Amino acid sequence: MEGNALKNEMGNNINSTKEQATQISAEHNTQQIQSHTQPAGILKTIRKVNKITNINLQNYNENKRTTKKITKNRKKQHVFLIGDSIIQGQKTEFKRGLDEHKILCRPKIRLPEAVPLVEDLRCKKEDIVIVLCGTRELEHKTRDEITQQFEALIHTLKNKSKNAIITSILPQRHDVNLNSQILLTNEKVKQICAGKGVMYLDLMSHYTGQNYLYKKDGIHLNKVGQAKLGSLLTIATLELTTTLEQKIGNIQNSTSILKIYPEQQQSKEEKKNR
Repeated sequence: MEGNALKNEMGNNINSTKEQATQISAEHNTQQIQSHTQPAGILKTIRKVNKITNINLQNYNENKRTTKKITKNRKKQHVFLIGDSIIQGQKTEFKRGLDEHKILCRPKIRLPEAVPLVEDLRCKKEDIVIVLCGTRELEHKTRDEITQQFEALIHTLKNKSKNAIITSILPQRHDVNLNSQILLTNEKVKQICAGKGVMYLDLMSHYTGQNYLYKKDGIHLNKVGQAKLGSLLTIATLELTTTLEQKIGNIQNSTSILKIYPEQQQSKEEKKNR
């Protein structure tokens, strides 16, 4: 009797264990099924979010690389303006029209000092170097001496930068005889620049007979004369750095263009009167 009771008890325990195992297995299978079926909408949403996130991340990285590249390529170009006391006002005037350039102005440099200064200049071949010297050199030197100094300066500029500009000597207000010597010297300098492939900027034609642009000493420029000089230098610089469409836009937006080209305004008025 006791043996049969023990067998029955053991059988009941085994059956109970089997039922528990079956129940656990069923619950596990149910959880697995639910995990694959019930949250399907959530998984779909998560996948969409991940896809959008990945796209945004890719766009962000691409924009970051593009912005970095643009910033790197848009470094400001250096413009070195070297000259005698005439350019003292250009520390502000010349900078007005060249926001995309870094302007470095060195005034009170006489013609004999310009050559060693240009030689020691720390600039790249793409940088622009403008020299305006010789305003009072003809008062105590011959034309041949000044021409030789200009020739040495132009040769040095050509080797230093591919974007070099030599300006003409400005006329003086009161001295007609000296102005004739300045004119002849400018013509010679122009020829040297043409032979060396250096840009020559004619300033004399814009200031001859324009007494209102000068101070009382007849040599230095007043505020109006400095503003006009700044506009002329700006246009010459843009000639070297911008496309034709940009040049036209900059000229149309220039407030000093009528002062620089009064003959154009005169021709327009004549057409209106016809």
